[in-house]
Parts: sequence; C-alpha cells; structure tokens
Amino acid sequence: MLAVMAGLKSGKLEALFDAIRADVAWKVMAPREFFRFGGSYEGVAGVKEFTALLFSDYHLARLTPRSVTAKGEEVWGMFDAEALHRPSGRYVRFDISLHWRMKDGQIAEQQCFFDTASVLMQQGVLATEAA
Repeated sequence: MLAVMAGLKSGKLEALFDAIRADVAWKVMAPREFFRFGGSYEGVAGVKEFTALLFSDYHLARLTPRSVTAKGEEVWGMFDAEALHRPSGRYVRFDISLHWRMKDGQIAEQQCFFDTASVLMQQGVLATEAA
C-alpha cells in the first residue's frame, strides 16, 4: 500500500497498475456531481479512467501514511492528504481511509473514503457558516 500510494502522490502510476488485478473493483465513496472521480470503476481501464479524472482536478501535494494494517487478504490504510484543487486554486487538507481486499498478491477490491463535505467547504463550494 505504501509503494502504491507514494506512486499515486508522485504521479508515477506503474506501482498502482502493477498492483491491481485485471478484474479489480475500484470504489471511491464520493458523489460524482461534486467529484468527477467518485463512484465505481471496473478493471485496469476503469482505474486508468479514475486516475485521469482525479489528476485533471487535483494535484496531490502531500500523502502521508498514518497507519497501515494488514491481516490475511485485508489491508487498511489511513493517510493525511493535501491537494491543490486546480479549478479553484485552493489547497484542501483531508484524511483518506482505504480498504483493499487482496487476491493472489494483487488488489482485487478497493474502497476509498474521505470527508467530502470538508473538502467541498475548503474549495468554497459549501458554506462554512449557518446562514
């Protein structure tokens, strides 16, 4: 997980593509109406679509591991992140939680969670104060 996430941060995606199964199920728990990269993707082509959408809107400035735990075929990770939201020019800070299910040493399923409301507030999309 650490090598894949380091590659994701640097934009060198070979580690990611080498780590996933051809039939990977890739899920990002974020509404597509606000995050183009949110939703579900299937296979290597789907993960390539995900990364293209992610990097078209965000530049990952920081992706620091806080905790990575593995047991059997399950891997969990918590990361501190900072990204430049290209359309607004604002930097956003958030935590990312990842869950991977491995099969034969490769990622078979991914689920990614982050506080979408906080990111939208930092981007200026949602109000931070009650009206």
